Amino acid sequence: MTSIHTLALDQVTPGMVLGADIHDAHGATLLAAGTELSESHLASLRRRDVRQVVIEARESLSDAEREARREEVRARLRHLFRHTGEGEADRVLYQTLLEYRLEQVA
Repeated sequence: MTSIHTLALDQVTPGMVLGADIHDAHGATLLAAGTELSESHLASLRRRDVRQVVIEARESLSDAEREARREEVRARLRHLFRHTGEGEADRVLYQTLLEYRLEQVA
């Protein structure tokens, strides 16, 4: 699972991942969401007087917690798809959603 936090730039360290795009005063994208910040990124943002950024943080889960979350995902999807038909499109959609959601837990 990931969570999003807004941090003052002086609290951000290299290796953290942006949770939202950073734009300049004219709306141009300086750095895209998902960028792993380096020291040079942080120095550039300081020069541009960026004061805070949105950071994506992944939770640290034990193996047992991760498996419990994965089972919750499976149970939720089974519940959501309980009235769907047996068609190929239904199976493909279910499998695609399942893979995506399980990947978010990893």
